[in-house]
Amino acid sequence: MSAAAAETNAAAHSGKLTNFLTITQKTPPASQKCTWHLSTAVGLVPVERAAVAWIIAKALMKYRSGNSIVYPTWYAAALSGVKLSGTHRELVVAFVESVFGLPPEGKSEDHLVGHVAEWMWYLHTSEKIDPARTPVVLEPPKFNVTEPGADGFIVFHETVTDEHFYRLWELKKHTAVGPVSSTVSTAYNQLRTNAMRYLAQQVSIHSTAEGPIGELCSKLVEFWLESHEHAGAGIGVTSATTPPPRTCFSTMGQQFPGFNKPGQLEGLLLAVEDLLEIAKDVRGYLWNVL
Repeated sequence: MSAAAAETNAAAHSGKLTNFLTITQKTPPASQKCTWHLSTAVGLVPVERAAVAWIIAKALMKYRSGNSIVYPTWYAAALSGVKLSGTHRELVVAFVESVFGLPPEGKSEDHLVGHVAEWMWYLHTSEKIDPARTPVVLEPPKFNVTEPGADGFIVFHETVTDEHFYRLWELKKHTAVGPVSSTVSTAYNQLRTNAMRYLAQQVSIHSTAEGPIGELCSKLVEFWLESHEHAGAGIGVTSATTPPPRTCFSTMGQQFPGFNKPGQLEGLLLAVEDLLEIAKDVRGYLWNVL
């Protein structure tokens, strides 16, 4: 489906990924329990699937391009169906090739799906409105799939207490035949193993910020070690397995026993029926101008 047609349908849904999802809170905040949400994209018709892919392609290309001319160059060409040439083509290639490769072969489909899954988590998190708290730091997925560092890091301002809290997230895709629980278990292990290193990197990035954000981020590692009430952990899995399991993240309280206050443990299961096809469509929209 053309980018122009996908743009029209995306605009009809306010350009938001979450408007194509059914979102349900499965477990409310409770002590030593994971508060988790299930978001499903099942039975999307082709025009809806194209719109989802276009929303993701736009978001990641806008982020990767920064304030350069690359995003408007790519966007205009994609909407008009024009192939770029010369310098403009080379500019777009520089921002696409590292993850997606170039047509016709491209790079690893495994990395492709993983990268798109991380963008779905990011868009879901940034779009979801929670009157009780507002994200003030939310890092987009890394520029390169294999870059070291946290998959997801959030600092949010809580309305009632007027305080700041953080969550360190481990993100995974699930495309295997086995149960989603096996991927969740892997995420638990990786987060426990790597959390200190991930948080140390975040200290170097955010602790120089002014005010309460910098104050919180100067203590990320200490707060994790203490299981401090201002710290917490999240596990996000984007799964191609449908229907999704009825329960998930049920052992997270045992995996992170120090985080025993309601809401300190969070989970998101994104069940996307056409995950591989959507990922390929995202790549296709990036490639359409080349």
